[in-house]
Amino acid sequence: MNIRKTAVLGGFALGAAVAFAPLASADDLTTVVDSEISSLNSIFTTEADLAGDGSAVIAPTDAQPFDTIPSMDAPLSGTGTLDSLLYGVDPLAAGPSPDPGAYDVFNGALVEFDDAFNVELNSLLNPGDVIPTDDLFGSATNIADGLASADPATYFFDFGLGDLSGFLQVDLASLF
Repeated sequence: MNIRKTAVLGGFALGAAVAFAPLASADDLTTVVDSEISSLNSIFTTEADLAGDGSAVIAPTDAQPFDTIPSMDAPLSGTGTLDSLLYGVDPLAAGPSPDPGAYDVFNGALVEFDDAFNVELNSLLNPGDVIPTDDLFGSATNIADGLASADPATYFFDFGLGDLSGFLQVDLASLF
């Protein structure tokens, strides 16, 4: 009986070692961050296509890794289809961005959740190291505030819940 338990635990340990080997081999989160940006860009492009504005999407550049769209295709009026897809039930209440882009998906909540994940993963891979801001997407002010907080991952997660609450017009904080 103990041999079976040992074999099962050994299998889990081997699976974890194989699954996390690529992450452990690199101390930076470059591939993770690139994957997150690619995912956000894909969602944003799909939303723009659904709104009929897909041809207006501006492809990412080295200086701006996120897809963007001219503000006239996602106006601050909150009346367009893309406004609703990006900012939610009541785009004006959610606070539309003057420069719409992939970072606005789900009213910006995904960016905040990515930041929370990146903070936790970085502290797991690099215990005690300062978290590089290159691995975070939010505004400079939000990143500085988050990193200055006692628990940056919780700060970014809670900020993401707030953005998602704005998207859904529901108080999600009361659920957690």
